[in-house]
Amino acid sequence: MKPALSFAAASLAVLMGSSLQAQTLGTDFLADYSYIDLGTPGMVPGPLGGIHFKPGDNNTLWIGGNANNSLGAIYEVPVMRDANGHITGFAGNGVETIDAPNIDGGIAFAPNGVMLVTTYNNNRLLQYLPGSLVPDSDTDLTAAGVSSSVGTCQFVPTGFAGEGIFKVGSYNASQWYDMALTLNAQGTYDVGTVTPTVNTGGGPEGIVYIQGGNSGFTVDSVLISEYGANAVRAYEIDANGDPIPATQRDFMTSLSGAEGAVIDPVTGDFLFSTFGGGNRVIVVSGFDQPTQFCDGKVNSQGCVPTIDFVGSPTLSGPDDFVLTGTNFLNNSFGILIWSTTPGSISLGGGTLCLSGHFYRHPVQWSGGTAGGFGTDCSGTHTDALQQSWFMSNALTVGTTVYVQYVARDGGYNMPNDYSLSNGLRFTIRN
Repeated sequence: MKPALSFAAASLAVLMGSSLQAQTLGTDFLADYSYIDLGTPGMVPGPLGGIHFKPGDNNTLWIGGNANNSLGAIYEVPVMRDANGHITGFAGNGVETIDAPNIDGGIAFAPNGVMLVTTYNNNRLLQYLPGSLVPDSDTDLTAAGVSSSVGTCQFVPTGFAGEGIFKVGSYNASQWYDMALTLNAQGTYDVGTVTPTVNTGGGPEGIVYIQGGNSGFTVDSVLISEYGANAVRAYEIDANGDPIPATQRDFMTSLSGAEGAVIDPVTGDFLFSTFGGGNRVIVVSGFDQPTQFCDGKVNSQGCVPTIDFVGSPTLSGPDDFVLTGTNFLNNSFGILIWSTTPGSISLGGGTLCLSGHFYRHPVQWSGGTAGGFGTDCSGTHTDALQQSWFMSNALTVGTTVYVQYVARDGGYNMPNDYSLSNGLRFTIRN
């Protein structure tokens, strides 16, 4: 059981009792966001720890159970979705799947698929190769320079300041660290230099990054489940991807034990778990800024094609929504594909991020370095998705669209001669 960070926080919990479960959205977010409480996942023993989606399966959650003790494990829990893709409940009981003793609030995935899990109160970092059911690596973070005991971890996502940096947060000290990771021969990571960066207070647990442009977020920000404050708080981030304490705002308060955190790759909704306080999972909807999801495939030149955007997908106002795919092979053909249904389908050694009925834009030539000067990753693809295009395809306000670039990659043999970007999800606004 985590200790209270202060006498005041402990006293507040005693005085308010169960009223802490009457969670409330902060004043800056109340008008644009809503939430549902999924309750406690069946057969997952509390207290709950970190939360994530099972790799390659957007309809299954991985949730820490028996958090902070030697019986800790990750449980698979299926979820139900409505017609718009939003999670509405659990589709069955949890099943114990992965051994994770003392699991706490942090579950993160490295670019190579290795899962990293923080543990409390023994201050350790567990690592799992894809498919492993027991830790493949167990690092003492006290020896590495992290104040005991760690609570959380996260990689700064692509497109944010500080992208790729591995962040670790001490629960007891509320101290954030940058942690250097070096890939080793076993496929896991050696922990290198650990650099303290910022102190937020509140006892950080789950961490998710939020793109600027979402309602209430004018700039890129981070949401932090702060167990000791019984709240999820929003912070703007600095050039290193760290929260700026002076920008702290309450996103949701009157919680009991805010714990793990994850973004739904299908809808962009924010999910978090609670440690104690009913051991619940809560889903917050209302995030509508275009968001990258799904993973691109490393091409034959060692680059990962990426899809990004400028402007906003609206039916009125500036007609300025433009997609750009970068890091493609030069002088090759590619296309933009789109659907209103996300997916995770194996294709050519990578992942097709769409499913259902999908459509193609016209074939494009990537350009880049002139022919005869070798093959590199200077190719690009660009598509302007104009308001007239939305209307001609009956894409109305509130419709969520999923897009991805697919190209040929002659550096691979068939059937793996495909180059695939990550996916981009956006919801059409008025």
